[in-house]
Order: sequence, then C-alpha cells, then structure tokens
Amino acid sequence: MLSELIDYAVRRYHRAWHRRVAASFAAFGAGSAIMWPLDALTEPDRIEIGRDVSFRAHARLEVVRTEAGAEPGRVRIGDDVQIEGYFSVAAAESVTIGDGVLIGSNVAIRDQDHGMAPNRHRARQTLVAEPVEIGDFVWLGQNVVVLKGVTIGKNAIVGANAVVTRSVVEGAIVAGVPARQIGWIDGRPFEG
Repeated sequence: MLSELIDYAVRRYHRAWHRRVAASFAAFGAGSAIMWPLDALTEPDRIEIGRDVSFRAHARLEVVRTEAGAEPGRVRIGDDVQIEGYFSVAAAESVTIGDGVLIGSNVAIRDQDHGMAPNRHRARQTLVAEPVEIGDFVWLGQNVVVLKGVTIGKNAIVGANAVVTRSVVEGAIVAGVPARQIGWIDGRPFEG
C-alpha cells in the first residue's frame, strides 16, 4: 500500500513537472516528452520542439550568447525525433535538427567554441559560432560529437564515437575522429 502511494505521488509530481517545463518552451509539440531529470535548461523560450519528440533522461538543452548583450541562439527540433539519454545541445547562433532523426546516448551538438586570444582565460572569451543543421532521417550513433558550422545531409549515418568537424553529404555513412566518409546508405560502392 505504501509503495503504491509513493508511486502515485511520483507519477503525479512528474506529470506536473513535465507540464510546467513544456509550457516554458517557444513550442512543444503534441506527443512530445522529456524524461526527468532534465540536467540543464537555459532560455527555453528560444527552443522549439516539434511533435512526437522523445527525450530520455539527463538531457541538457542550452541556449547561450556569444558575449554579454548578444542575441541568444536558437534550437529547433523537428517532428518524430528520438533522443537517447545524456543528450546535450548548446546554441549561440542556431542548431536545427530535422524530422525523423535518431540520436544515440551521450551525443553532444555545439554550434560554438571558445575564442583563442592569448593571455585570456578561455571561459571568458567571446564564443565563435556557426549554425549547425542536421537533415531529416539522420542517425547519430552513441557518443557522437557535432561541432560548429556542420551540416549533415538527409539520411546520413554518423557512426558511434565520431567527431564531426565538417559537413556530411546526403546519404553518406561517416565514422572516426575526425569523421570521414566510409560508405553510402544505399550500398553503392564507395571509393574513399
């Protein structure tokens, strides 16, 4: 009886938490859900989430500024996106994720990095930002890192543990550090 009461209280708390968090976004589509706990959420009014998007626990959704007083970035996530646990996205300009994207656990997407002026603490430097775009039906494997200025074309696959430092063409399979093309999703021969 006590365990049932505790389960009921936890479910009720989670539903109330979810409604409150969902209402804080610029858009939060029908059927979308973020599993608790949410590790970080900054400027949710600059984040748009489409319909039927599923976030596993421990997501970090962050919108930042390149410097004090600058316009904050934007994050846009399309419809029917499945995101595993410990996902992290940070946008100082823009990160756009298309429809039907599958994102493995521990994936990090960043549209910025710190400046490199000498004799200045890296954390206090102006961020250098370039938009990131991830096309429809892309699959990002576990532990993938996508860096600033990258466009990943529709239907591309990024293998586990890859670090994507440059754009990926539609339908390509890439892997490695830095990520390099190793094939095509349609099975045609690849001559690297």
